[in-house]
Amino acid sequence: MAMGNHQMTTATVKAETGSSIISPVIENSTVESMPITINVEYVCKSNQGGFFRHMALPPTVAAGDSYEQVINYHKKILKEKLEYITDYTSIAGERICLLQRFTDIWITDAKEHEVTEIGPSSLRHDKTVAKYMENKDIFRPIREQWPARVVITSGIAGIGKTIYVKKFLLDWAMSKTHQEYDFVFVFPFCELNLISEESLSLVDLVQQHYPHMRQLDETYLKDSAHSLFIFDGLDESRFSLDFENNPVCSDITKPVPLQSLLTNLIKGNLLRSASIWITTRPSTIHRIPSCYVDRVTEIQGFQDEEKEEYFRRKCQDEQLTEKIIALVKKQSSLWMMCYVPAFCWILTTVLEHAFKSSYAEEFRGSTVTEIYTNFLLVMVTYHHEHRGHGKEKIDRICQLLQSDRAAILSLGKLAFQYLKSHTFVFYEEDFKSFNIDISSISSGFCRQYDIEYSPLSHKRVYSFVHATVQEYFAALYIFVAYHNEKQNLMACSILGRFWEIFSKPTFFQVCKSACSEVVRSHTGHLDLFLQFLCGLGKCRIQKCLQGLLTDVEELTDDLKNTISYMKKLLQTDIPPERCINLFHCLTEMNDKSVVREMNESLHQGVLSSKKLSLADYSALAYVLKTSDMDRKEFNLSTYRISPDGLKRLLPVIKSFEKITLSGTVMDEEMVNSMSALLLANKNQIKELCLINNTLGDTGLRNLAAALMSSSCRLEILHLCTNNLTEQCGRDLISILRTNRILNELDLKYNQLKDAGVKQLSVALQDSDCEIETLGLWGNEFTHCCCEELALALKTNQSLRRLDLSCNNIGDLGIKLLCASMKDDGSKIEKLGLHRTGLTEGCCEDLTSVLRTSQSLTALELGYNNLGDLGVQRLSAALKDPKCKLRILGLYRNNLTSACCPDLADALTASSTLMELNLSSNSLQDSGVKSLFAALRNPQCTIQEINLKNCDLTAACDGDILSVLRETHILRGLNLTANKLGGTKNKLKRLSQQSKCKLHL
Repeated sequence: MAMGNHQMTTATVKAETGSSIISPVIENSTVESMPITINVEYVCKSNQGGFFRHMALPPTVAAGDSYEQVINYHKKILKEKLEYITDYTSIAGERICLLQRFTDIWITDAKEHEVTEIGPSSLRHDKTVAKYMENKDIFRPIREQWPARVVITSGIAGIGKTIYVKKFLLDWAMSKTHQEYDFVFVFPFCELNLISEESLSLVDLVQQHYPHMRQLDETYLKDSAHSLFIFDGLDESRFSLDFENNPVCSDITKPVPLQSLLTNLIKGNLLRSASIWITTRPSTIHRIPSCYVDRVTEIQGFQDEEKEEYFRRKCQDEQLTEKIIALVKKQSSLWMMCYVPAFCWILTTVLEHAFKSSYAEEFRGSTVTEIYTNFLLVMVTYHHEHRGHGKEKIDRICQLLQSDRAAILSLGKLAFQYLKSHTFVFYEEDFKSFNIDISSISSGFCRQYDIEYSPLSHKRVYSFVHATVQEYFAALYIFVAYHNEKQNLMACSILGRFWEIFSKPTFFQVCKSACSEVVRSHTGHLDLFLQFLCGLGKCRIQKCLQGLLTDVEELTDDLKNTISYMKKLLQTDIPPERCINLFHCLTEMNDKSVVREMNESLHQGVLSSKKLSLADYSALAYVLKTSDMDRKEFNLSTYRISPDGLKRLLPVIKSFEKITLSGTVMDEEMVNSMSALLLANKNQIKELCLINNTLGDTGLRNLAAALMSSSCRLEILHLCTNNLTEQCGRDLISILRTNRILNELDLKYNQLKDAGVKQLSVALQDSDCEIETLGLWGNEFTHCCCEELALALKTNQSLRRLDLSCNNIGDLGIKLLCASMKDDGSKIEKLGLHRTGLTEGCCEDLTSVLRTSQSLTALELGYNNLGDLGVQRLSAALKDPKCKLRILGLYRNNLTSACCPDLADALTASSTLMELNLSSNSLQDSGVKSLFAALRNPQCTIQEINLKNCDLTAACDGDILSVLRETHILRGLNLTANKLGGTKNKLKRLSQQSKCKLHL
């Protein structure tokens, strides 16, 4: 175009976010004095790597925009960034809708506590249950009082932490959930690493990561706004967080070192109104002191239903999906590992390729090593063919591996070196130091994150697509180094390296060196690495890897020696988790002899009489872990369990809901092993049944520390017949006051006596005690402790069921208890007073309770001496409309036919009574006649009545027949131990027609 005496040439270049702009360079031009303008237009789209980075800055929020406009614009940007995710194993650059691909994962409440007014040093662990937690409940208030300000979500690599965060954010951005927050910001630690040396304010941090808010007025971040800050991947942080020595900062505009900014934000010094959410692997959760954390949640991965759902969402081809699911379910070890979403993704990628390729019939996927080797082949083929599923023959794949050998082994070296140092995030300089070109084959196995702070400066961060892929490459590197160059890179000692100069190591020596390092590890970060290393030694795997290897080497003797060495290790004192891993290694080498023997022993039922070795216990644990048995209850009493055996079983039995152990000598070592079980990470034990053991007061004292720990998830504890005396009272008080999860405690048949029950009553009076069921049957106490117990019933708001049976408390004791139960404060629903020395003298007190209590629905008075007069008084109370009683037990109370008319009137008048036990009383035919008449009355609500051993004869057969014909509500009638006539068969037939279960 012309502009006066000059002309101006204009060119426009467009680039989408994630792409590069190559500006034109004009060389050898004869143009003079003519301005050349290049307009670069940025088109904002979702980038392929990082969380929410822009290759170009979008329009910023205007300073004059309203509060709602700012929020809605922020949501719009997040929605655009989060709607689609990249599938690295499909067509290059293919974007998958997050909502279509996302499959629910199991997240549980691992721990939650509240900080009292005293301060962070005074923590009370709130009541919690390890059950599925919905996305919307992560920040729910604690006990409807304290908002959960700081929440940590932990989970192993690949379990779905980051994708869970993305789904959380997308739900917020789409205004579906979490609308209590005005703003939500996420900061991945792998990005924060790049600015860890900088000083910046909270406002700077937000505006650097969210350029569209560059003009954001700082008032939007003050206490008036409710913001959520998410810090994803604490385990990827390369800088420390010092919560003790960092200076206090409360100004959101004041620049401070990044770690100081984060610690002040977490501690609440900075922006107290904000919520904080941190995700991390379990190994780094300790980096945030528990005193600053309100709730800890844990991502458990997929349940079986979600595994299948994921396969269907990923494949979409229904027939192919069913083939994949059927194949995986046949391999229990593979199906078990599918609880990890990332492993599901890798497995699906491999199986899609296998079923679509021309050599599907040749596919073998019985071990984890084979799956990952096939994944390597699929990705190598994809890299060269640039399509979703290659169809290359083995010889072609060999050529491809050979051409990529240098790149694969360099990547393997990086994987190994960084695996040893627990490093899972890399930068461009890391790849350069290992001579890796990321544009090579490596791009198929690593994720790339573009981190931007402006259009002109950016940095890239990388990680393997899954931590297990890093472990596979590390093992592949070690195996190829041995196979091609006869090096043992696992030899750590100087002597070992020196010896290699003079003699070539064997594959057995490589595996032995790796075993030594793995069994010493407390983190387990090398467990799968060892499995892969063992599996790579098989000929079938080597044939798949031709092109990386110089030849296929028969390693039969080395594998036999490795198997023998591992079996010897199983007999030694090594951590239980490492034992389980050794069995996985044996499976990779196709040795299942120990497991086979254990399976046979289980089926033959000989384990109960056999003293098991440590290896036997490890084998048993492995069999249980890989089986599809029901996880409801595990009975340790079946085996001659030892403390060391219990430790070996711990990694597996901790996933059962109920553990039973009876008839065992509970010495200190056994108690310590039981404590370790209750404190085990991820334990799901809700019920512990320790019946008829020798725990004693000392044992309970040693077990108390575990019972009071926040890691203990017990809801029900049975300590029947354990030689407990009044000396354990203090420990019981501590347990009941501290454990906010335990709701049922059974202390039947111990010797607490009056002194012990008095101490127990003190604990029940505490507002922190939330026990709901307490069993004190047969503890040798009297009325002397009932005053304290009555006070506990009056003040305790959680106790619902109390069993005082087989203790001689007598009428005086009941009088004291009834006085408190008439009060509105008592919440007792079920009271057990079987064989407590009661007479008709207590019935006035019981009558008063029945007429006034709004909670009592079940009363057991069996094996006492209430007599006809006492029951007549109770019957009067049963007729009262205010009486809520549903179950009444009057077994063996010296009753005769004289009390039956009153009882019959009560049965007709009561609108709530459903179960009545009158067994072992001499009611006779004349007495039950009136009772049967009441049962025939349409207003009678009785569903079950027990008339066992009531001196009935054939004379009452007619009444029984009439009841069975006319009643429609009766479901159970017990007439055993009576001398009825010859109409039993007729009675049985009639009971079947009336749907009443008849016991004769």
